[in-house]
Amino acid sequence: MNTRSPSLALLGGAHVHLPDHLYRIDEGGRRVSHVFDRDPARKQELCDRLGAEPLETLDSLDGLDVSGVVVCSETTHHEADITAALKASLPVFSEKPLAGSARAAQAVASLAEEHDLLLQTGYFFRTIPALRAARDWIDHGRLGRVSAARMLFSHDGGYADWLDLGGWMTDPERACYGGFVDEAVHAIDALQWMLGPIDSGHAVTGNALGWPVDDHGASVLRFDCGAAGVVEAGWTDTRMRLELDIVGDEAAISLRDSELVLTPRGATTPIERIRLETLDAGTGILPFLAALDGETKPGLVPPRDAARVNTVLDALDLRLT
Repeated sequence: MNTRSPSLALLGGAHVHLPDHLYRIDEGGRRVSHVFDRDPARKQELCDRLGAEPLETLDSLDGLDVSGVVVCSETTHHEADITAALKASLPVFSEKPLAGSARAAQAVASLAEEHDLLLQTGYFFRTIPALRAARDWIDHGRLGRVSAARMLFSHDGGYADWLDLGGWMTDPERACYGGFVDEAVHAIDALQWMLGPIDSGHAVTGNALGWPVDDHGASVLRFDCGAAGVVEAGWTDTRMRLELDIVGDEAAISLRDSELVLTPRGATTPIERIRLETLDAGTGILPFLAALDGETKPGLVPPRDAARVNTVLDALDLRLT
């Protein structure tokens, strides 16, 4: 069990899911006691709102009496922020993607392993009971040999503008990746978690909104297991959607309209049905908070798995800088 103060340090308040994480932190009886942010106005606002003390430099983490660090800074700063926290011997939760390039992601993953420290990334699909059941069905051989997979994760954030797309997320230097990647990383992580590593692929992105980054796209993938896959994602849908199809020689998994089903080949009706819970990105931090208390909750993402997502992104030529 972590014997440090139950409070946490926050590095950066840029990420759209910060309120979700703050809610879960408060719900679990913890608080953010210190804030570092490269934007002075945002740092002050967060300190005032959270009753936290400002950190002037990342070096201030060394010797700080907190139990862990939450990184919600712009993607380009993840490497520096995570590195500083790990070198201060502090466990880290980072929003996705793990870093702004495959090289940077691999570097922080290696550092976490070298220091034997927890480094969790916000790939919250791993915490969703329905998707965990799908993985179990695959692992238990209920699909047989998997030959094809498709996952779609998209929403209307670009048109509705609840992403604040006039800010850092549409600045290539700070975002590092575009709108397709912003959502596709969840699908790429989930599919590799279910089916194993992606061997190769190709991506096509589009720009419907005129921002300096892409806002939607699709990729065709080949997995080491031989399966072919498709990932579709972006900010330009008419609503929030999560869809999944995984086809094997004995059965298929399908997720539509918040219902996951397992249907044997040749059958006309499913033999298993599971309702999908309301999607909540804040659940991605729950395994991290539990681990700080010496408890185990499903959904921890090994650092190498998170880094492998960045490796796929860069291999697909999706990095913008």
